[in-house]
Amino acid sequence: MWTYIWCILAILYVCYIIYHILTTGVYKGTERLDGKHVIVTGANSGIGFVCAKEFARRGAKVIMLCRDMVTAERARIEIIKSTRNDKIKLKHIDFSSLMSVRKCAQEILKEEARIDILLNNAGASGIGIRQTDDGLDELMQVNYFGPFLLTNLLLGLIKRTSPSRIVNVSSDAHTMGRLNPDNLTKSDTTFQLYLYSNSKLGNIYFTNELARLLKGTGVTANSLHPGVFNSNITRHGSHLFQVIWKSIVQILGKSVEEGAQTSLYLCLSPDVANVTGKYFADCRMIEPSKVAQDMNMAKTLWELTEEAVKLKPTEKYY
Repeated sequence: MWTYIWCILAILYVCYIIYHILTTGVYKGTERLDGKHVIVTGANSGIGFVCAKEFARRGAKVIMLCRDMVTAERARIEIIKSTRNDKIKLKHIDFSSLMSVRKCAQEILKEEARIDILLNNAGASGIGIRQTDDGLDELMQVNYFGPFLLTNLLLGLIKRTSPSRIVNVSSDAHTMGRLNPDNLTKSDTTFQLYLYSNSKLGNIYFTNELARLLKGTGVTANSLHPGVFNSNITRHGSHLFQVIWKSIVQILGKSVEEGAQTSLYLCLSPDVANVTGKYFADCRMIEPSKVAQDMNMAKTLWELTEEAVKLKPTEKYY
């Protein structure tokens, strides 16, 4: 009996490997980015690091926005050494503080003449249920409110640089999300996966409404699912959770390089130069959940989020 079970499991595993190979998109474009300015959040590790390195290899000036400046500096030096591109800048940002987001944006606007690509990649999970000093749930602020504020503060410069692109890393975890407009800023659950799913659903709503508001400006906004891959996004979780997660991902997940491909595709490919307000996975357009396609909810969420992050009338560039 056990022999049959193991055979079935082996067959299923082989089928999964074949499916994984066939569905993992790889972006092979050769576009250069000389003279372009690219911002990558969470660029010190994981997908953010892979993308920042690839942008640098293609000649871009890369601005790395990171919270941990020690690991970020090591990453910056490694990128310079491997690409021989010294146009790599490092800026501190802590998405759990809206003041930090504002300070970072102000510095960028003061120092940079253009922003061709903004890759909102940074994210977290398993950080617990707690509020920030801004009165927002911390995980929602790091994954959703913070990137929303950063994007809006930089939007004027992004529009002046058009054609330009905004790419938001979401997740298929959004399918489990259900945002409550009446309780947006505080957690109403102790189930952290649900909270994470809500933040990723928020990313898609944000992207879709942003695309609608920017229609005709030459700025595109798209979101994506990078796939399941081994990263340090679970670094705030318990030791047991990290061990279990990494064991599963080691067997079934993508490499970080594979996880970065859809982000690179949306940032670089001429095939999506005029595509906006869409959701992607494995370098191809797919449909998000039915809930995520609710444009009325996207509009409502945008308005509530403006209030939550205290976006000023002078900071609205749409």
